[in-house]
Amino acid sequence: MLDDLNTTHQHCVLAGASARFSSTHRVAECSTGTLDYIQRRCQEALKFLRSDLDSGTHTLRSLEPSVLQHCEEIHNEVEFQWLRQYWFQGRRYEKFCSWWRKPMEELEEAWRKMEIMTQLALAEAEDAARTMERRREVAQVLLPFLTERQERRQLWRARCHSRLAQTLPPDEAPMCRPDWHDDDSSMPLPFDLKAIIDALERVL
Repeated sequence: MLDDLNTTHQHCVLAGASARFSSTHRVAECSTGTLDYIQRRCQEALKFLRSDLDSGTHTLRSLEPSVLQHCEEIHNEVEFQWLRQYWFQGRRYEKFCSWWRKPMEELEEAWRKMEIMTQLALAEAEDAARTMERRREVAQVLLPFLTERQERRQLWRARCHSRLAQTLPPDEAPMCRPDWHDDDSSMPLPFDLKAIIDALERVL
């Protein structure tokens, strides 16, 4: 064995006196973190969204707490583990990895639909015509996910506008995407979720 290699590595090397070639091979764990995986996850969430193409209206197929929780988990996963991490690498990276643009745009479209799903669930929690028990049940599921989303959005925005980011050339500067103003009527929900979180806390 070579010296104290095993104090830092989980393998040993048997070395003779002659010259040798060596290489290290790693096996990737592919049950998560692949494009196929996140596309399947998005499909799992979106099957609970019913869309009327004629009227342009949307409804949720289920408001069961387990379903809402599953969909909100996927919502956060696609936003923070995929979209924001990809665009943070900047336009130069996006040019070199142009193949990824179409899949990322498709993921962003799925994410927008999940924003609609969250909006519909919030409407249920805020609907005075519903029983208080029902409203609390929905609010209890949504609150931790929206709180996490709010915190992580503010963190990503701060990273994108950090002093270091401002020193980078435009092509290399991180992109804060998805990003929008709170009064953007094309978006189902505001970027800043503080007021919504406060409203959910009042329901509870």
